[in-house]
Amino acid sequence: FIQAKGYPSSTNVEVINDGAESAMFKQLFQRWTEKDETQGLGKVYTTGKIAKVEQVKFDTTQLHARPELAAEQRMVDDASGEIEVWRIEDLEMRLVDPKTYGQFYGGDCYLVLYTYLRSGRPHYVLYMWQGHHASVDEITACALNAIELDKRYGDEAVQV
Repeated sequence: FIQAKGYPSSTNVEVINDGAESAMFKQLFQRWTEKDETQGLGKVYTTGKIAKVEQVKFDTTQLHARPELAAEQRMVDDASGEIEVWRIEDLEMRLVDPKTYGQFYGGDCYLVLYTYLRSGRPHYVLYMWQGHHASVDEITACALNAIELDKRYGDEAVQV
């Protein structure tokens, strides 16, 4: 594959089974759709079914002890940094209550700023989450607000 594509021999290739993609993998794609996903503030397209969710414990304290785990998950650090989340409402950024962090709706767009320290200096990762059913206006506003947020931090944020 690497030779056929003309990539350098140092290129990493990772095999992921269909349907077993991790959240870290899915975040690399702008438009990832899931079966039975919700739209807006929780409108579900299936009825009469209860999701069976397998709880998998992920111990972030192991990221320092096992750097290969951090590398595998594409983590920039041990996840001890600060998180701020904004939802795009009326084309403007509105802070999200930390109690609802991790809840994203298919009809909305979000900006997530992760700040961490490396060598005593802050670094930033700015995630843009665009819901599958978000309007073109919201997606555009999300991108424009991401640019403004990046400028606020000296154009040093890595945008994902």
